[in-house]
Amino acid sequence: MDTLRDLVDGVGDGRLWLLVGLCVATALTLQQVETVVEGAWPHQRRPAQRSPRARHAEGLWGSVGLLLLPGLLLGILNLAVLVWRERDETEAQVIGSLLVGLGWVAFVLASTERLPIGRYLRSLGLVGPAALAALLLVGDALLLIAFLDVLPSLDTVTDALRDAVPFV
Repeated sequence: MDTLRDLVDGVGDGRLWLLVGLCVATALTLQQVETVVEGAWPHQRRPAQRSPRARHAEGLWGSVGLLLLPGLLLGILNLAVLVWRERDETEAQVIGSLLVGLGWVAFVLASTERLPIGRYLRSLGLVGPAALAALLLVGDALLLIAFLDVLPSLDTVTDALRDAVPFV
């Protein structure tokens, strides 16, 4: 137990734990996006229980999920480079991460059937997913710009891989 505690204390950078949490959230979000894009099993579909506005917007929720995945991956890449190179975050990374994080929370809440907020968000019609898609587009663009700014050269990456992994 002390060895585990020493290991956790030795990794004092909170950004590393944020990176681990972001990877776990991305893995869990993949299943949710797949469910939203492909839809429920035929015996689980209840289109009559949804308002007409919610039925028209079902396809847009899939596009929101597909915009969410690049934002999460760009967040992982940005954070990994920041931890590796020991650099400070930029404003574009912070704002882009906040926008993608807000979009992620709204998408998860909207895609859950059990919570009343999910039913409310789905009943907004085309406005809800369109607003989230715009939010995610801006967040994805900011994270892409920030990643291209901190992206190391290919030689730096290959040298670091040779140092870390001897057989590369």
